[in-house]
Amino acid sequence: MATEFQGPQRELLDAPDRDHCPGARPVLAYREEDDPEYLAGLDARALQKVRLQRRGIWHGEWIELRADQAPGLSRPREALFDERWHRARPILLPGLLDHDAAWPAQAQERLALFEALQQPEGLAEFIANRPTDDPPHWRATGPLPLYDPSRDIACLGLESQPGQDVWVKSGHLSTFDEDRSLRVRFSAGSEGKNDASRDLDAHRRVQSLAQQLLPETRTIESTPALLEPLEDWIDGPVFFTQHIGYWNAPGGGALMHHDGFREPIEGGQRGVVYVQLAGRTAWVALSIEDLSRRVIEFVEYMQEGELAWVREDLFPDRETFQWLERMVARFGRVRKELGKPGCGRLGPLVGRGPEFTSLLADAGHAFILEPGDSIVLPNQGLECTCMHSVFCASPEPTYGVSMAVREAQPTTPAPEDRPPKPSRGRSRRRRRRR
Repeated sequence: MATEFQGPQRELLDAPDRDHCPGARPVLAYREEDDPEYLAGLDARALQKVRLQRRGIWHGEWIELRADQAPGLSRPREALFDERWHRARPILLPGLLDHDAAWPAQAQERLALFEALQQPEGLAEFIANRPTDDPPHWRATGPLPLYDPSRDIACLGLESQPGQDVWVKSGHLSTFDEDRSLRVRFSAGSEGKNDASRDLDAHRRVQSLAQQLLPETRTIESTPALLEPLEDWIDGPVFFTQHIGYWNAPGGGALMHHDGFREPIEGGQRGVVYVQLAGRTAWVALSIEDLSRRVIEFVEYMQEGELAWVREDLFPDRETFQWLERMVARFGRVRKELGKPGCGRLGPLVGRGPEFTSLLADAGHAFILEPGDSIVLPNQGLECTCMHSVFCASPEPTYGVSMAVREAQPTTPAPEDRPPKPSRGRSRRRRRRR
């Protein structure tokens, strides 16, 4: 076994403001032109390397290290997870699912759907070919208008009883011609308008249909290693809804976003659980508070004369850069802008690869998910939610499932029981420039 790092790699892994998620395998960014001795040290402790390309943009290269290269825990794992939940930092649950269960075969069945779902008739055929004897029995009510015709492929309504309707839609993740990534989404009500619905009966119908069409979700939803910590963090029983099956294809994936709504936390969507079922995906995931700090840090590098090519590309004139400087002078404004669709006017900076993506990886916000791994993305409101973006890290399309977490018995806590507002403090850290 190779020994632990002693040089610059150790300095990066032990940096005081690097995020350390218990159980996560460390990930660092690297470049082929880095010092050969540095690269050799990484290779000696590596599990794998991934090259990141999404929607025609190069985001660099990552190396995943063995879990034993991660720093030791400063406190008990349970206490650290509890803190991460309430600060909306991602929680990785590696090896959540038992590989001896039925889900690997089900995941392979889902991979076989990838080509069929590219066509409008593919969704109806998928539903028609999934008969079940378990109630409720769903009846198709016909095709529905496409919410986003530029990406949506098909949308079908179903009902188990008159007036108890849900819908399923298939669509692409982007309009980029070479990105064939797909998703199948389950929901109810009017898309967009009712995305933050608190109708628990409707959410239960969505759950029931998803479990019938994607039976692997039953396995996930009944896994004690997922249910027990969620119920502890939320302090009550939970259930899952708003299911989405994802096929991330090479060169595709999701841009930085969050899954929060402008709504009271009590009784709202408390987070999202994603489980990788086939292939690998690479993630950048961090709280909106931490992302705000990284944006400020990146801009400070540009203010100091570094990353001149990035500044010239993103903010070529003095007026736009002065706007950026005014923005980052106020932490709350940065956080508010990042919470907007596409991260607002900060979207081009956040989506900048490989420079900003590499900075996030070196700061501990990168994860690579293997089949059976899960990542929990907590939500405590728009000012305290988990931001995340996804890359395909396999040579072939991958498959995974995401599910929204909701309280089964929502109550309104007393004011003193509400989680504290996140700190606005930030730290300053130096690392290798990209």
